[in-house]
Amino acid sequence: MPTAATSPWEVPRTPRQEMAALLRHAAFLLNPDHWGSGPANTESPAFAEVREHFQRALSQPPFHTAPAAVWRGLVELAISYSAYTFRPPREVNRAEAEALVTWFACFWKLDDLVDADREALPAGYLPELRRVLAQAWWGEETDAPAVADAREDRQAFASQAVALLMDHRRQLRALGFPLEHHPRYQRAVWDHIQSQTGEVPRVDSLAEYFGVRRVRGGMECVFHMYLALQGVEWRDEFERIVDVANVVTCMTDDLFSAPRDAREGVVGAVALCGSERSLLTVRSLHHELLDRLTRLVAFDDGPSTRLFVRTVLDVVLGMLDWQSRNPRYREGARWLADLLRSGASSDAGADSSEH
Repeated sequence: MPTAATSPWEVPRTPRQEMAALLRHAAFLLNPDHWGSGPANTESPAFAEVREHFQRALSQPPFHTAPAAVWRGLVELAISYSAYTFRPPREVNRAEAEALVTWFACFWKLDDLVDADREALPAGYLPELRRVLAQAWWGEETDAPAVADAREDRQAFASQAVALLMDHRRQLRALGFPLEHHPRYQRAVWDHIQSQTGEVPRVDSLAEYFGVRRVRGGMECVFHMYLALQGVEWRDEFERIVDVANVVTCMTDDLFSAPRDAREGVVGAVALCGSERSLLTVRSLHHELLDRLTRLVAFDDGPSTRLFVRTVLDVVLGMLDWQSRNPRYREGARWLADLLRSGASSDAGADSSEH
């Protein structure tokens, strides 16, 4: 009998039994008292190869303008996140690892740029960046958009982002998952680019915040990318499940980021509705996610459905493990642990049982 810390995949079962065990295991780990208690992470050797590849690339254009430590930090963060959340039932290969790291490095660098430096950017910078990213994302893979040379790293980001996006697309094609075969992923990434390079909308309620965070948070892109990399064919009944998973992972990120957000004046879910209501909302969304996955499996427990369920849960659970153990979120993890010790997790559990 597997323990709470043991993967349910280690015990042979029929597909239906396997899914039932996986969902029970997920329910245990989604209890706030058990957040971050999943299995220890093991980095695939493919990520070491990608790390070496980026190390060589940092001395060459267009990445040579930035302090090497900046890109190394982004690559390490991308590798760590990918290793926790992308868990196919086999070894991750080099092309997958590179596709993941190029995507996360590109968009986390974009996030840093628009979050920290937006006010300092020259007029016209973001519209021009959006134009070249559009060409890199929608244009021909062999026809990279021309970007003016720049010595200053902020100005050089356009060429860096183009290089990363083009490489990402080439890796997808090499894996047999060309971008044009995954229009939902393609559209989700473009929506994210537009939201990050456009005006920052004002939000005054949790409902408005959800609407903005769904796109600006980037998690919709992550779910669609992982499903594409796993070769899962999209079905309409996946729509609401991915939407719930998208919102709840953004919400848990807000919880783990709450102290830093408060210090930096970032308006997230905790600032909008308070810590306890945020936790209650997360518990309710986790409950809805499990309920929808259970009903999906009851209707169809075929191979594609099982892979979809596992991929979604790997992201949701892997993020909790990653945030609980990553130094980037150490302050937030301590704050959240104090919140849970105050009794909020019991209240959250009672709330979720009413839905």
